[in-house]
Amino acid sequence: MLGTGGHLIDLPVDVTPRQGGAEPAGRQRLSDVARWYSADPGRLVVTGEPGAGKTVFAVHLVVRLLDARAATDPVPVRLAIRDLPPARTRRRWWGGLRTVGGFEHWLKDSLVKAYEVPEAAAADLVARRLVVPVLDGLDEMDPDGEEPVRASQVLAELNAYQSVGGSAPLVLTCRGARYEELSARHAWLREATLLCVGGVDAEQARCYVALRSDGRASPMDSVVDAMRDGAAGGAVAEALSSPFYLGLAFAVYGESADVAPPADGATAGEIREQLLARYVPAATRSANAAVRRARRSLSGDRTVWGRLREYEAERVHGWLERMAWAAEADGVTLGRVVGRPLTAVASVIVALAAAACALWVVPDAIRGLVPDRWWVHRENLATSLSIAILVAFGMGRAHEAALCEWTPLASWERVRQPYPGWPGRLRKALLRAVSRNAVAVAGMGVLVLGAAAPFTAAYEAVPQPGWYVLGMVLVLSGCVIYAENTRFVAYTDRRGLIACVLVPLFFWPVAWAFAEVHPLLRAVCLLPFVTVVLLLWHRGVVPGIALLSGGGAVVLGWSRASLAPSGGFESGAEVGLLAFYVFACGFLTPGSGPRVLDAVGRLRRRTAWLTRPVGFGLAFLAGVAGEAWLGFAGVVYVAVVATAAELAVGLATALTVLAGAALGRVPPSPGAFLAWAYHAGLLRVVGGEYQFRHRELQEWLARGPR
Repeated sequence: MLGTGGHLIDLPVDVTPRQGGAEPAGRQRLSDVARWYSADPGRLVVTGEPGAGKTVFAVHLVVRLLDARAATDPVPVRLAIRDLPPARTRRRWWGGLRTVGGFEHWLKDSLVKAYEVPEAAAADLVARRLVVPVLDGLDEMDPDGEEPVRASQVLAELNAYQSVGGSAPLVLTCRGARYEELSARHAWLREATLLCVGGVDAEQARCYVALRSDGRASPMDSVVDAMRDGAAGGAVAEALSSPFYLGLAFAVYGESADVAPPADGATAGEIREQLLARYVPAATRSANAAVRRARRSLSGDRTVWGRLREYEAERVHGWLERMAWAAEADGVTLGRVVGRPLTAVASVIVALAAAACALWVVPDAIRGLVPDRWWVHRENLATSLSIAILVAFGMGRAHEAALCEWTPLASWERVRQPYPGWPGRLRKALLRAVSRNAVAVAGMGVLVLGAAAPFTAAYEAVPQPGWYVLGMVLVLSGCVIYAENTRFVAYTDRRGLIACVLVPLFFWPVAWAFAEVHPLLRAVCLLPFVTVVLLLWHRGVVPGIALLSGGGAVVLGWSRASLAPSGGFESGAEVGLLAFYVFACGFLTPGSGPRVLDAVGRLRRRTAWLTRPVGFGLAFLAGVAGEAWLGFAGVVYVAVVATAAELAVGLATALTVLAGAALGRVPPSPGAFLAWAYHAGLLRVVGGEYQFRHRELQEWLARGPR
């Protein structure tokens, strides 16, 4: 939890007790605060300047609480509070109000996601207040320079987090200036003891240097002397007044005598910029030296460093810089670090290649297992292949969305001390692959089974309105499932609404006019317009819902089919597409993406027991309808392509990493590098995800050239 070099400097701290509290007031030391807080946990707010050691102190509190707790005491859990979504009030269909989201729901979901606690157990722990949340980063809720609206809402939610005896215990860290701004807006944590962490003086710096250098002479001694003597007008003492920059100074000056200390005349800001610029190379040298020492040791293979490799400082800086850019935007995931366009290309290429290989081998093998009269294409082979290719393309885009939204850069096994061997890792990888893909493969099998079920004239006995309803339900359900994404489902402003209306109104008459033209000429005529729309979608002007509606308009124009029930399955599918379009434009108002996702998440949790039986039932019906539309051979093509693309998701990840490594955007083995950066003191693990060890370093890297 503390990482390498996690030395706690016993800084002075000003304590303001809560109203009626028994905590000692006035100037104290951090060790004193940790002692009396561990004996009687309550509400604590830790403030201070950037780099003052708030996060390190919070981690020390967690360790002290774990050391002192009994079997029935609450468990401290450290989380990043910036991920807390806002609570919302929704009106029930009968007119009542209910609150959606909020701190308690987020805390329960965090236990499930980060620590793999069963959902029922996590809900019980939160409800019985058997968790002490240690929340880091209240000042990160709102961008710098803007009013702390979100932070004020979070404080209101935390004030409502009560237990039987009053306010439930928790620890909150925040930068001092931001907390003062919140207090001026009458927003603060009620019934909480306030700590204001002070700076590092020259004597504390001397003790810190002596501790880390084991009392031997160090190049850092001259820096400490400059702090004590007030050299350069006190700029050195001002620059190194926080534990973060003092630690940077020791990493830069204390490990090598070749680096000169700060020159006379430099300001505090210039000294800090110099330290930030030299920190990554210094940490790289130190970590590489630890790797080399571990390799020379007899027990090196059984240590953490013995399993890692060496890296070049320039490459480390570039990789961390891309991580910092992603962290400043939406979060660090593999797809965002590599880049969305490159990730999309790699995912689609893998999906199409897997589909081509599967279609080359599997259909012929299946054809030999079924009667010849079954193997039919209702339209023709080209139509079946075209639809199969579209399915492969959609699967590739789904892989791209997963890599960009839900695939964090993480490697837990290399961070932990016990590291399993190849048999254990291979067994775990196989179990993960089977559990991830078994349901999808079984669903494709049910799809083929539905296509193979009757093969009699019983289909003709089903009235056309029945096929009509089936097509409408299947297409509408598929659109709703596919649109379960904030970036796809909701337009953000008026431009998005205009695009949702104009795109289908433009593509429908164009497709209708070219319905009788050769397919190649259709593609040539539509390609420029499709390219423009895709570029606008990539820039955020056209929402994803406009793409779906535009594709539906093309299908409507080409088919020229009637929307009446007499049209059967095709007419029902078109009506389902239109119904989804009207629903999206009418109910998904600007900024409604989070509300839609929240509603979908609640619906999924309440109907989880129905998911698989209903899904298999829909797959069976889709197979039946697909056989009537494409024929058994066409359904087999679609099922083979979807299965191959789903099984190739690991290859998509590998190709994305390979392409990113070839362009220098990610290391060849991201997991090994993240573990190295963790042990080098550059990254830390919070709530199951990697973060920068210091926010100042992240901000400095993010300011670099993009």
